[in-house]
Amino acid sequence: MNSKDFVAKIVADNQALFQASQHNVRAYFDSKPAQEELVEHFIGRMVNERMNMVEISQAIAQMPADADPVELQLLTQQAADEAIHFRMVKEVIEHITGAPVDVEAAIAKEAAKPTAKGAGLLAKYEAENDPVALAAYQLVAEGRAEAVWNTMAECIEDEFISKSYAKIAKDEGFHSKIGARKLEQLVTDAEVAAKVETLVAAMRKDLYEISCRNTVAAEAGRELVADAYGW
Repeated sequence: MNSKDFVAKIVADNQALFQASQHNVRAYFDSKPAQEELVEHFIGRMVNERMNMVEISQAIAQMPADADPVELQLLTQQAADEAIHFRMVKEVIEHITGAPVDVEAAIAKEAAKPTAKGAGLLAKYEAENDPVALAAYQLVAEGRAEAVWNTMAECIEDEFISKSYAKIAKDEGFHSKIGARKLEQLVTDAEVAAKVETLVAAMRKDLYEISCRNTVAAEAGRELVADAYGW
């Protein structure tokens, strides 16, 4: 199996995670959370986007002098996207509450009593220093993010929020493709392929657990991941 086919198989195998996460999101919004709860939920997502910005920026700063200029450009664009997403979710929260967000207080609150955030996996898997882990994270986590933000855009009736989240979803899909591109370059032998498979399996489980903690553990989603991954 060549690297392109290898990455395509990972993408196909990710779909159960993505669909399970979508079931969880739909169930959460179908439960009609109160405004205060919804704001707290979106604050967690706002902080997550900022964390993504910081982690990707750190990975860029540590890239070697002979790094691929195209890869540098793509990752720099991703870091800028994450900064835009941070600003967009902040604006969504202010749209809901009618008041400015105290970002410093929000970040401190999340640090003291953190919600589950996908960006935390970048640090867990030391992706700032490991190109394989970073590419795997982008492929799996950003791909799942595309599915989740699209589902939120569909579930939320408010046009301002829906349009904002649809835009974020589109960007997340682009970020996932950056990871796919890099993995196709990195998977040059069976040892690297085995490492990617181990990372991806762990990340899928982590991301599903994050989805359940942040939204609702929908029964349809549990069945999907049980059938696909044996959890």
